[in-house]
Amino acid sequence: MEYVDINRIISADGLRIVLVHGRPSPWGVAAKAMMEYKGLDYIVGPQEPGGANPELVTWAGTNSAPVVAWNEATPINRWDDILILLDRLAPDKLLIPQDGNERVQLFGLSHEICGELGFGWNRRLDMIRPAMDSGEPPELAVNLSDKYGYKADVALANQRTIALLELLTGILMMQKDKGSDYLIGRQVTAADFYWAAFSNLVVIQPPEECPVDPAVRPLFENTPAAVAAAVDPVLIEHRNRIMRAHFKIPMEL
Repeated sequence: MEYVDINRIISADGLRIVLVHGRPSPWGVAAKAMMEYKGLDYIVGPQEPGGANPELVTWAGTNSAPVVAWNEATPINRWDDILILLDRLAPDKLLIPQDGNERVQLFGLSHEICGELGFGWNRRLDMIRPAMDSGEPPELAVNLSDKYGYKADVALANQRTIALLELLTGILMMQKDKGSDYLIGRQVTAADFYWAAFSNLVVIQPPEECPVDPAVRPLFENTPAAVAAAVDPVLIEHRNRIMRAHFKIPMEL
């Protein structure tokens, strides 16, 4: 995958995405995979983790990734806004169900994975916990702590993570009993993409599939025992099946 200069991203037409450079950040991993599933053409720019990224901030109003832009429209970075845009751009391969009940399930479940105080949010809080408990946390950890409400929410982070893992396990078991390999209905939806990408926050893929910098990999491997125990094999079976079918392996970082 070729990263282009952020200023080219800002000035270009068409579909653009800014990803966290060199990290399997699941919000961006899922968005990129959905673009590829839909056959959409796009160019990629880098958000440097820990950097000020001033051009990105000025353009998109955020120092977080992913950021997605289409032609001259205002850049967006919320998972649901990105999903809605992608379905509008490629309605022949919808990832939001057309059935009303399934659509409600999709947005509810996806929020529990991607949204504020959801799975990714809570895993991120726990991942910075060692640095924050060290007595001399680095500036990046302090900035993330302030940005994501560490003091208010870290105490419940693992409890919330385990609850979501148990919920997903139950859903997949019920779906399996119905003869479905997917989280919702009988065909792939955005929820399947989200879980596949976010699963790396509890059981990261091996280096040959997710070639993250060896210096960074321990951050993703440091899953607390109680959380690891809640990862039922059905969750990883689902991740691997969706990854093989719909993601580029090895992952492009």
